[in-house]
Amino acid sequence: MAPFFLSLFAGGIRLAMPLVAAALGETFAQRSGVLSVGIEGYMTLAAAASLLGSYYTGSAWLGLLMGMAAGGLLALIHAYFCVTRGLDQIVSGLGLMFLGMAVACMVIWASFAGFAGMPAISCFDPIDIPMLGQLPIIGQILFHHGALTYISFLLVPSLWFVLERTKFGLRTRAVGEFAAGSDTMGVNVSVTRYICTVFSGVMSGLAGAVLCLEINHTFFNGMVAGRGFIIIAAVVLGNWSPVRVFGACLLFGLLDAFQYRMQILGWWGVPYEFWIMTPYIITIAALLAVRRVRMPRELCIPYFREKAQ
Repeated sequence: MAPFFLSLFAGGIRLAMPLVAAALGETFAQRSGVLSVGIEGYMTLAAAASLLGSYYTGSAWLGLLMGMAAGGLLALIHAYFCVTRGLDQIVSGLGLMFLGMAVACMVIWASFAGFAGMPAISCFDPIDIPMLGQLPIIGQILFHHGALTYISFLLVPSLWFVLERTKFGLRTRAVGEFAAGSDTMGVNVSVTRYICTVFSGVMSGLAGAVLCLEINHTFFNGMVAGRGFIIIAAVVLGNWSPVRVFGACLLFGLLDAFQYRMQILGWWGVPYEFWIMTPYIITIAALLAVRRVRMPRELCIPYFREKAQ
C-alpha cells in the first residue's frame, strides 16, 4: 500500500496546483467585491492558447504567457461589464464562461482540423530537485513536479503577504467591505476592482496552462471538467484567506487523484462513474458542513460614486 499512498499524495499535489493558482486569483477578485463565475471559460481558453503558443513558438514558457494573457483578456471584459457598466456579475461570468469554452474549441479545431490527432508540443516536464528529491517519502511527494507546480507553491505565501500585509491588500479588503468609505478615503474603487479582476483572469490562465502544458500535455474538450466551480467552492471553504484556500485546494486535489486511481483499480466492483462524481459530492458536503464563513460585504454589489453621494 505504500506505493499507492505515495502516488496518491504526489498526484494530489500535482492536480491541486491548477486549483491553487486560480483560487488565489479569485480570492483577490472576491475580496475586492467582484465574483468571477467564468473561471471555467478562462481556464479552457487559456489551455487552448497555451497549446497554440507552445506549438507555434516551440517554447512552453511563451505558451504559458499566451495562456495567462487569454485568461486576463476575458477577465478584463468581465471587469468592464461589472465594474464600469454595473451589470449582473453572475450573468456576465456565465456568458464569458461559455464564450471562452466555445472560442477555445473553435480555435483548436480551426488550427488542427487536418491533423490525425493533437500535435506534439513543448511542455513542462518534471524537475528532480537535487538532494531534496532523494529524501525518503517527502522527496517523492514534493520534489518531483514541473516548474509550474513549484511556482504555484511559491504564490501562496507571496499572495498572502500582498493581501494581508501591504497597502494594496488593505485597499483591496477595504473596497470589498465598504466601497463608499474607501472612496471617501481616497481609494479608487474601480481601479482596485479592475486590477483584482484581471489578476484573477491571469491566475486562471496560469491554471489552464498547468492543465495543458504540465498535467495533460495536450488539449481536449472538457479538460477543465468543472474545476472552475470547485475553485469558487475552495475560496468559500477557505473563508477568503489565501492559506486556508490553499488547504481547501489540496483537499480537492487529493480527492481528484483518489477518484482517478479508484477508476483504474476498480475495487469493490463500484462503477467508475461513481468515482468521477466523488470530488463534487464531497465538495457539496464540505460547503454544507462549514458554518462560520462571512463573505466580503460588498461582493457582487456594483459601486458608482454618483449614486453613493
